Parts: sequence; structure tokens; C-alpha cells
Amino acid sequence: MTRKFTKFMIFALLATVLTAPAMADEAAIKYRQAVMKALGGHMGSVAAIVKGNVAHSGHLADHGSAIAGIGKMTADLFPKGSDMGKTSALPAIWEKPGDFAKAVAAFETASADFAMAAKGGDMGAVGAALGKLGTACGGCHKPFRMKK
Repeated sequence: MTRKFTKFMIFALLATVLTAPAMADEAAIKYRQAVMKALGGHMGSVAAIVKGNVAHSGHLADHGSAIAGIGKMTADLFPKGSDMGKTSALPAIWEKPGDFAKAVAAFETASADFAMAAKGGDMGAVGAALGKLGTACGGCHKPFRMKK
């Protein structure tokens, strides 16, 4: 009986130790996806304001701050090992880290520039900054995200 219990405990411990990294990677993927979904929500809201579909131009600065905040954290959303599992992130992120870092830096800059334009409130400047931000988003999505 003790021998069976010991074997069971060893098996349970090994199962826990061996699956913990996979669970951590899955948590990293889910976190990344939640942050990107939030970014998409802010981008969609900004687009609705800029197009005049909603009259919430007073919210632009808040959306801009949120987008810039996500810009700052984007590089941290792709740790090694978070390429396995249910993700649209392509292996190129980890295979070409220099290229990915440049794309993320461009997004971070564009998001900060957008936040400044949004804070200023000039809709022409906001629209131009939004266009540049969209281009920066594509700079990651095209080479580093699986097509939907």
C-alpha cells in the first residue's frame, strides 16, 4: 500500500512539474489575447469617434492613453514559450527577434504619437495619427500574425 501511494505521489508530482510550463504558456497567451482585444476595442472606439459615428470626442485622450499604455507593454506580451498553443502569433516573432523588436518599437512610437494627438483634440491631427498607428499595427500583423 505504501509503495503504491509513493508511486502515485511521484507520478502526481511529475505530472504537475511537467505540465506547469504549458499552463504558464497558455496563461501568457490568454493574457496577450486579452490585451490585444482591449486594444482592438479602443481602436474601434476611436475610429467611430473620428468618423463621426458617435459624439464622444471628449473620450479621445483617454483612448489615446490606453493605446499608448498597451504600446509600452507589447514587447512583454510575447515571452519565449508562448508560441505553442491556441495563438495566431507566428514563429517568426521568436525566430526573427530583431525584426519583431523593430515592429514593436514602431507601434510603441505610433501609439505615443497618437496619444499626444488625441490629447490635443485636433481631429485632423487625430485622423493622421490614427492612420500612422494603423500602419504600425500592420507592421506586426502582416509578418508576425497568422491570417484569419
